[in-house]
Amino acid sequence: MNSNVVQLPSGPQWRVLIAHQRAEVRHALRTLIEAANVAVVEAADGDAALARLEYTRFDLLVLELDLPIRDGVTLMQLHRVLLAHERIPVLPPAIVFTLPPEVRNNPTLLEHLESLGVAALIDDAPRPDVAGMVDAILHARAERGASGKPAAA
Repeated sequence: MNSNVVQLPSGPQWRVLIAHQRAEVRHALRTLIEAANVAVVEAADGDAALARLEYTRFDLLVLELDLPIRDGVTLMQLHRVLLAHERIPVLPPAIVFTLPPEVRNNPTLLEHLESLGVAALIDDAPRPDVAGMVDAILHARAERGASGKPAAA
């Protein structure tokens, strides 16, 4: 007996935007993050990233703090303003910043980024543990979205 049910292919479950000026960092992050259930989009500067954010919903933004044209913090804030004006409320994406070594241990900067609700901070030279961290952030976001409240850490 033939079935008239057609299984549609499913796409990636999550979308991640990587905005970093250095192509080798974007490539390293993409290699660590991209999987069957994660689609990665890249941008080399703040304007290119903002253009992508205007037309596509993302679950996670990995932003260079000192991104050219529009820095990472400005980009994050502009995107939040765009989301606030959506007709239907949208869960904002989680944010991860890449930091260069010279500011990685600056307590004032770290406290400021934490106050903005940043999910994590990583080095500009990404290490393999980034993959697990991103996976945990995306799963926590999925739980938060399903329950309508923050997921337990």
